[in-house]
Order: sequence, then C-alpha cells, then structure tokens
Amino acid sequence: MNRGLYISATSLAANQKRLDVLSNNLANVNTTGFKKDVSLTETFPEKLLSKINSGKPEVKLRGENQIEYENNGGVHTASTTNGYFVVSTPMGDSYVKDIRFVIDDEGYLRTYYKDDNGEYKTDYENYITDGSSNPIQGQDGNLEGLLQGMVYYPPSHVIGTMNAGVNFKKIVTDFTMGDMVETGGTFDLALNGSGFFKVVGDEDTYYTRDGSFVVNQDGVLTTLKGEVVQGTNGPITINGKDVSISTNGVVKVDGNIVGNLDIVDLENREFLRKIGDNLYQMAEDVEPEQIPFNGEVLQGYLEGSNVNAIREMVDMITLLREFEAGQKAIRVQDEMLEKSSNEIGRV
Repeated sequence: MNRGLYISATSLAANQKRLDVLSNNLANVNTTGFKKDVSLTETFPEKLLSKINSGKPEVKLRGENQIEYENNGGVHTASTTNGYFVVSTPMGDSYVKDIRFVIDDEGYLRTYYKDDNGEYKTDYENYITDGSSNPIQGQDGNLEGLLQGMVYYPPSHVIGTMNAGVNFKKIVTDFTMGDMVETGGTFDLALNGSGFFKVVGDEDTYYTRDGSFVVNQDGVLTTLKGEVVQGTNGPITINGKDVSISTNGVVKVDGNIVGNLDIVDLENREFLRKIGDNLYQMAEDVEPEQIPFNGEVLQGYLEGSNVNAIREMVDMITLLREFEAGQKAIRVQDEMLEKSSNEIGRV
C-alpha cells in the first residue's frame, strides 16, 4: 500500500505540471505568433520483482528462444514472452516485454519521437542494451537474430516487473501555423510557411514568429521590446514614408531597396527554447541548422496563436478529473492503512 501511495503521488505531481502547461497555453490564446506547448510524460523504469525468502536462485530454462519482430518503414518492433529486453534510461535500466526503436546515425538501437516534419529523432532518447548496460549497434539485415541473442532471462526468484509511477518528461513546442489576421499595419509582418525572423538583443541572436515590428528613434526596424530585426546584411534602417515589403522579404523605402529580411528555417528546431516575449533561442551547446525559408512574407498581417481554446479547455477538464481520481486513490489507500494499523493490529 505504501508503494501505491507513492505511485498515486507521482501522478498528482505530473498532472500539476501538465496543468501549468495548459494554463500557459490558454493565457496566450491571443498572443501574436504564440506556439502552444505539449506535455510529454513517461513511466518510471520497469523493475524486476523477486520473491521474499525464495532460497537459492536457479537459472530459468530458456527453452526455444523466439521473438516476434517487424520492420515498418525504419521503425522496428519486437516482443518476447519468456524474457525481457533491457532499455537504458537516465533513471536506470528498464525491463520490458515489448520495444519499439529506430537506428540512429551511429547505428545504435534507440527509442524515438517524431518532429513537426514527421522525421524520427533520437536526441535525449534511450538505448536498447544487451542487459549489461552496453548499447547495441546493428544493421537492418541481421536485427532479428541480434534481438534474439540479447533477450535477458532473469533467475527463478523473479516473478515479474512493476514501475514506480509516471514521470513528467519534457515540454515540446508545437510549431504548426496559426491563423493569419489582417491588420493593415505597415510593419506588421506574418510568415506564411515554416520559418523564423532573426532578431538580435544583448548581442545574442533570437528567433521569432511575432512580426509586430516598429521603427525606433534611430530609424531601425525592431521588435516591440527593442530587439533589432536582422536583414541579410545587418539591421534595416527605414528613412522614408512609402515602405513596402515583398513576399520574399525585400524591403523598399520610397522605391529604393534598403535591405532584405533575414528569414530562415531550422532543421533542428526541436532544440529551440522559449525565453519569453515570443523569442526562441537554441539550447546550450547546440548550433542552429539553418535552411532557406521557402514560404512568403505577408505585409499588413500578423500570425495568431495556434492555441485552440476549446480543445485546451477540454484537456484541462479531463486533467482535473484525472487529478481528482489520483486524490481519491490516495484517500482510499490511506483509509486502508488506518484500518490495518488500528483494527487488524488490535486482533
């Protein structure tokens, strides 16, 4: 029962963080260019359970070593009934009956996730091991035989596995586009397509989808907070009245070209981190993999938030119901502990 209390408590802690993320999304439903966050949770590692006072452990007879294996477009799945696959996680080894993985650039078998482009990514993901904490390398041609040889068979006193609950893993940003809102503002810009404006503040380079720009007292194009909007040749200076910005980012003042907006897309945008004020910065020690922007710039428009308020409210209600269920589970286990200590102990 004590273990049940801990498991229920991990659920409450994870749901509290998920609620914070949902609340932040709803608070920014009208924020220009805001991209909603998505919470990812995972179970704690599956640990082996052993009998108490089981005597001298015996090695289980393996019998016929069979697994079920399938390769579907580079995604590999395998399952076993007699033993376990061992997955190395930051919280320790996990013993599981089923695994799903891809092969990374170095040939290792790793768990994965999909980015916004539908590509499989393995950064910060877990390794499939041989049972002795050694990551496995393999090729598509001999994977089934390799997997058969790395199944771990525990001794006889092991009766199964269990985990310690759920863990809040990380927050992922959803970069899908929001709706375009026509404003008619000369310096209101929206990006129709996947990409980011580059701006500079405090000598650091940031990325943003918020195109609500202004011209400062020096005639330089900036964000509302003062970060300097970058052109391909540096800051863009506006000295004139008739300003037009083409769909490919060319800035003209009174018919003369004064600059070209530096707009890029990022191959590794999963490493972008929100720093506030609708700005993104690459994670520490990660270099941006910039690629050309293939969309168009819309002058007189702003991109709205991609948060769907109704969907977020439904998710919040569901989350609150889960939170209440976790509270009830703790209350029931607490009552059972009270009875066991006060009534059973009396007998």
